[in-house]
Amino acid sequence: MYNLERLSSVSFPPGYAWALIAAMSVAVISLTVSFQAGVLSLLFVIVAWWVWQQPVLGFFMLVIISPLLPLLKVTQTISIATLIKDVIIVTLFVHLFLWPLLQKKLTYRRMVLIGPVIGLSLWVSVALLRADSRLLGILRTREILLYILLYFIVLYLPRTKKFYYELLMWLFFSFAITVVASAYQWWFAIDSAVLRFEPAVKLWIPRVSSTFGHPSVFGHYLILIAGICLAAVLVKTSRRVRAGAGFLLLAATLLIYLTYSRAVWLGFASLLITIIGLVATASFKKYSVAAFPWRKLAICCLLLVMVTVAVAQFTRVGVFISSSFDSGYRSNQERLEFLARLLAPLSNHEAIIGRGLGDVLAQNFREVTLTSYDIATGAARNVQLAKNTTLVDNQYLKTLIELGLIGLLLYAWIYWRLLRTGVTTIFLRTGVPRIIALSALGWLISFMLQAIFIDTWDIYPTNALFWIMAGLVSATSGNNKVAA
Repeated sequence: MYNLERLSSVSFPPGYAWALIAAMSVAVISLTVSFQAGVLSLLFVIVAWWVWQQPVLGFFMLVIISPLLPLLKVTQTISIATLIKDVIIVTLFVHLFLWPLLQKKLTYRRMVLIGPVIGLSLWVSVALLRADSRLLGILRTREILLYILLYFIVLYLPRTKKFYYELLMWLFFSFAITVVASAYQWWFAIDSAVLRFEPAVKLWIPRVSSTFGHPSVFGHYLILIAGICLAAVLVKTSRRVRAGAGFLLLAATLLIYLTYSRAVWLGFASLLITIIGLVATASFKKYSVAAFPWRKLAICCLLLVMVTVAVAQFTRVGVFISSSFDSGYRSNQERLEFLARLLAPLSNHEAIIGRGLGDVLAQNFREVTLTSYDIATGAARNVQLAKNTTLVDNQYLKTLIELGLIGLLLYAWIYWRLLRTGVTTIFLRTGVPRIIALSALGWLISFMLQAIFIDTWDIYPTNALFWIMAGLVSATSGNNKVAA
């Protein structure tokens, strides 16, 4: 007979117990849902365990794969694998923030966005309850709230120069991959994968989208890279860093041009003006009026004007930019139709509190047939199509319909806190914090401008990058010092 007392005294390490629970859960999913869902669940469990053990490397992994994940949406079979980013984000949030908070071991970090983030989260929950389609409302809630977790994650990652340099290294590594993909797309992809008809010039023109699937989304990512490189060139760094940043800036600028996206071009111009203007203003404070290098400033302004005029006159940029303000242009006509359909039936009450998450379908004569079974079985294609039906190519208009004027004010609160914190950092800090603040502010202005032409908050990785940059600005501001 077995010695029950001796058997009961045997203890297993917690890791084995969790592994057994995970294996049984994966087996149940494989038998009840599908074998594919079971395999992916096993992959997600392994990734979650690794990220829990190595949170910094897990975050770097997220930075590397974010520009590449849209490429996985080309087929129904592997689209569900894009949920790996959700696994990484949730695991990092629980490990770095939620679990220490519950254990009362969470160290203090200055959170400049805590007020607007709490307000936005609560108001999104209210809008979810008012959604006509509860499933679509849940998907929209995930799109809004999931990436906010990145703000808290970044705050509790290491605040050392080594970490920030490694972060930039991996960011530029992933950028290099998109450059290679762009080169392949430009020279070797079939015409249907590259050419798009442009009514402004009545020509089929090549537009680079790399791994992002759409030139405007790729362009917004490029603007972030260009902003970081430009800030590194203008801030006092080593000659080697400036040379490397300058080379990457030229590569990003070329690709921005090849996107042939008016929103991207306007966003890039706003980035340049913002960063250069902030650097000039900060430099002006160090000099007296008489000692300020006015001649250099005048030469730079003259060169900028000459380059702008030359680009507008001898390239297609001028034609495309002018079409942005032409009400007869086809793309603008579609946006005006969206505007009329969404605003016409809106009551005064709904204009203040919104109609609910996802409730832009009826006015746009669209419908969604998403079911809970689609979500449970991982029908990523159906889920993606359901989310795409809510796109209206104007983030401010979409937010007004879903969250009302209150939602717009909450986002404006976020923008204001970031702008104020970033400007303070630029004038008071040097080195890495100043580079982060300059690039973040330039990209924020571009983000706000491009929101007129695209749903910036609802497209990955645009929404994730916003909260990562917001976290970096908070982490390097005020009392949050960067260690050596």
